[in-house]
This record gives sequence, structure tokens and C-alpha cells, in this order.
Amino acid sequence: MLKAVIALLALSLAGLSGAQAAADAERGKILYETRCSACHASSVHQRSARKAKSFDGLRAQVLRWSTEVGGSWSADEIDGVALYLNRRYYRFPCPPGVCKADQASLAR
Repeated sequence: MLKAVIALLALSLAGLSGAQAAADAERGKILYETRCSACHASSVHQRSARKAKSFDGLRAQVLRWSTEVGGSWSADEIDGVALYLNRRYYRFPCPPGVCKADQASLAR
């Protein structure tokens, strides 16, 4: 956990602009591992009764839970977490405005 906090701090200090940080799956992974993984095992994402049925639905769930636990994530951070979860578990088609660079990885 300390590594994740240090990595997140390093990203912040690196001066990422909003455009650079948008839909950054690596940053999303750090945020998820720091804030969510204590309660969420991978099974929550792999169950058949998923609430998210699309990328927008996944993003809505990330936003919902961000609000539930304090609501401090920006829209770019929410997109990053949604992108990380999408890459790792869901594989939904991703909106071009969020996932321009990610389109090739989903085709693999």
C-alpha cells in the first residue's frame, strides 16, 4: 500500500495535466489498489450478476463508489479507474473520448 501511495504522489508531482491524466489505466490501477482493493476481491468483477453492462455503466459504478467513500476523485481519475477495471476484467468497447490509446489493446 505504501508503494501505491508513493507512486500516486510521484504522478501528482510529475505535473500531469488533465489531458495527460485522462483515462490513464496505470494511474487508475494505483487509485483502485489504494482505495478499493481492501474491500473488493477480483470476484466482485467476475460474478455473473454484474451491475455494469457497458463502459458507461462501469464508469457510473466507479463514480457511485467514489462518492460513497468520500467523493474526492476527479473525472479523469474516475475514467482512469474505469479504464483499468475495463482492461483487467470487463473488456467493454470503450468510448473514443476516454480510451483513444486503449482501442488497440481491446482488439487483442
